Amino acid sequence: MDGNANRSEIVFVAGMTGTGKTQWLLQRLERPKRKRLMIWSPKEVIDNYTGRFGGVLVTSAAQCLEVVKAAGAGPCCVIFAPPGSRKKDTVLFSAFCEIARLARNMCVVVEEVHTVTFASSAPEGWSKLNLMGRGYGASVYALSQRPASVDKDFFGNCSLYHTGRLGFAEDAKVMARLLGVPPSELLAMPDMHYIEREPRAGAAVRGITKFKAR
Repeated sequence: MDGNANRSEIVFVAGMTGTGKTQWLLQRLERPKRKRLMIWSPKEVIDNYTGRFGGVLVTSAAQCLEVVKAAGAGPCCVIFAPPGSRKKDTVLFSAFCEIARLARNMCVVVEEVHTVTFASSAPEGWSKLNLMGRGYGASVYALSQRPASVDKDFFGNCSLYHTGRLGFAEDAKVMARLLGVPPSELLAMPDMHYIEREPRAGAAVRGITKFKAR
């Protein structure tokens, strides 16, 4: 059975471009190495998850489902590059999340989650994945530069909050409440520095992400 099956990770990773959130994520995914991985990648041309992981690039829900079905319970890596229209992307994202949940034991990475959720609402598939994903062996990593635009129900299910420097006061206020730190600190952190907190552990922890060449 894949290691994902026993994990209940729901992780939110925030930070401006260049602050180290993707580098931190890549290192996290190596401990342990995820054998079943689905990535929502709206900036795939830039992020190149296909090149990083050697997965199958898809652009439709039908293609995504076909790859996941073919993998069965075995190793799987799918990178979904949506078209870039918020209305269409939101529908596709809901389907992507539902496929991931029902596939079982899947690690799901969502880049720019604020582009497919709203502060007050979220697609049904995303809500189900976060509410019931643990029972399906799912791990979830959601990344965003704009925490204030992410659906608030998601934050309530998180097992870890992690952030680098933020660029807007409203985003810093959201993360400051989750982390229990002053918003001003989140607006002034150097690149690669981060603050994170596990809700069950209590106090926030500060650290530096070490850059590792691939």
